[in-house]
Amino acid sequence: MLSPADPSVSAETKEPGHALGSFHSVPDLIGRMQGSTCEASFRRVVNAIPAQPTETLIARIATTDDPLKLWVLHLALDRRNVPPCLRWPTNDTTAQTEFITLLADLLWFTKRTPTHRTEFKGWRDLLKHEPDSPAWHAGALRQYLYHRRGSLARRCALGLAVTGPQRQELMTMPTKAMAADRRQLEPRAFQELRQALGQQALDNPDRAGKRTPAEVAERRARIWRTYILAGRSPTRAAAYWQLLTGEPITRQALSKQLVHVEDAKRQERVNRPTA
Repeated sequence: MLSPADPSVSAETKEPGHALGSFHSVPDLIGRMQGSTCEASFRRVVNAIPAQPTETLIARIATTDDPLKLWVLHLALDRRNVPPCLRWPTNDTTAQTEFITLLADLLWFTKRTPTHRTEFKGWRDLLKHEPDSPAWHAGALRQYLYHRRGSLARRCALGLAVTGPQRQELMTMPTKAMAADRRQLEPRAFQELRQALGQQALDNPDRAGKRTPAEVAERRARIWRTYILAGRSPTRAAAYWQLLTGEPITRQALSKQLVHVEDAKRQERVNRPTA
């Protein structure tokens, strides 16, 4: 949605019990941008997005500090049918970016399951509206303000009545097991994996000579990342890999690469200094 703000959701949100400061709905952010000195720059960013590779757009998710640009990136990835779970790492350092990330999940879910039956009325009302419309944005904002008082993942998943497979596709509603698995992708842990894979690739160079050890290690790290975000499903991971990179890969070929990753992880644990 890139149209003028709807008056019903264009004011700052300052509800009791929520120290949100300058927290805005997407229609309000659009209204504030239009006619400002930032509009030309914003339009250039929007116009450049279609030509950019999917993985580039995903990489920008974590580093974009402008919430409206963040939303536009999510819109573009949604149009490319990239599930929110693949847009890792998430951008949730502030209430504003956390809300935008939840919106990305809700956009994905409400567009693809319009007849879904939710547990609670507030979520049922949200699904009545056209996704990304002003009324939909207003409803999503109300739900966020209500549910952020507790565990956002648990409360939203419960209210929406999402299933395990549906939660796997999303970013903000993982189960405890999914959240624990995704912690392997946090910067420090993932860098350690990269280093282990780098050593493995140096010790066992690509026999075909098509890739350097660094390229082999990076590709295996990215395949592992995709596998974890796919809920450890090789079939789903293979489909996601092609979606992200354009490179077809069979489930069997992907599984072979995962064996190398597991071997590197085991060797890293063996070599890890003891306290």
